[in-house]
Amino acid sequence: MYIFNPEHDLCLANGDIHFVPPDSALAFGRDCASLTKYMQGLEAASDCDFPTIKKITPWGWNLHLRERLLKEGYPAELIATAEEIASITRLSHRENCTACHKYIEERVEDTANLLLPHTYRITARNIEEVLSFLSERGNVVLKAPLSGSGKGIRFVSKQLSHSDIGWCKNNILKHHSVIVEKRYTPTLEFALLFKISKEQGVEFKGYSLFFTQNGAYRGNILGSNKYILEKIVEYIPKRMLLETIKAFKEYFSKNIAEEYEGFIGVDQFICTDYPSGEKLYYNPLVEINFRMTMGLLARNIFDNFSSKLQIQDGTHIFEIIRDKTGKSVNYRYEITPVNFPITNQRQNRI
Repeated sequence: MYIFNPEHDLCLANGDIHFVPPDSALAFGRDCASLTKYMQGLEAASDCDFPTIKKITPWGWNLHLRERLLKEGYPAELIATAEEIASITRLSHRENCTACHKYIEERVEDTANLLLPHTYRITARNIEEVLSFLSERGNVVLKAPLSGSGKGIRFVSKQLSHSDIGWCKNNILKHHSVIVEKRYTPTLEFALLFKISKEQGVEFKGYSLFFTQNGAYRGNILGSNKYILEKIVEYIPKRMLLETIKAFKEYFSKNIAEEYEGFIGVDQFICTDYPSGEKLYYNPLVEINFRMTMGLLARNIFDNFSSKLQIQDGTHIFEIIRDKTGKSVNYRYEITPVNFPITNQRQNRI
């Protein structure tokens, strides 16, 4: 049984089994529930025959979903334990990106001086550390330690507003830190896709090529792994990318595989200095998602449905559409022809 619960990131960040996600997040899940057919090419979860369910695969495991499924009578042995969810929560903390980034940096040959160093981000434990980093870098991105899909992100230039200071202090109080990153301008946004299982260990499942708006996911370019690889290596040496994939597999095997099974999406981008755009960089680790991702959906759509949908490499996008009428918000997804340049996606979609 597959469950599309896009409110997962919010539930994981809150951590309370009684947390009530906002209506917009729940509406997204309801309106686009049929996306489960692309999670592994199966029918939607609502179409499953309850007595025959042998495995439950949600978008992501959190305490809110665990409590809901237990109350609905699903067998406890099919549901992630509180201890497993605690591990997912700890692993999903953005602070862990620094150690992983450093590991990658030490194992990837960078003869072209393209690799963005792990020091572009810090984990600030107090407001003074935030202010000091901002003073040094000028333009930064503030990120909540636990969040995703564009949530919990603030862009700051030169100085913190009163609202920014309050937001930072609240995160430090609740999560003991806030992530501060030097701001860059993305040119090409993509992800590496992995799966960890006891049977196969760490598997590389391919690439996704996506576009965002104000830091939030909007959609994916549909294309083969070969097509996306060719787009990426227009900017960086192929050897560098393959070494990065190998290093991630090693890191996940050593540090993650013992306590996590499931999908992993590693967001990356090719970027330039903000706002000058003078130098090109490869950021191998924007964030790590320990859950299903839209990139994995896009990978499955192209690999398993391209013939049926009559799409070819790079000709179509998979996009999430948000329709607002008064106070009512509805969501839908579309697969439509590409009508904007593949590179500089953020600028062309805003």
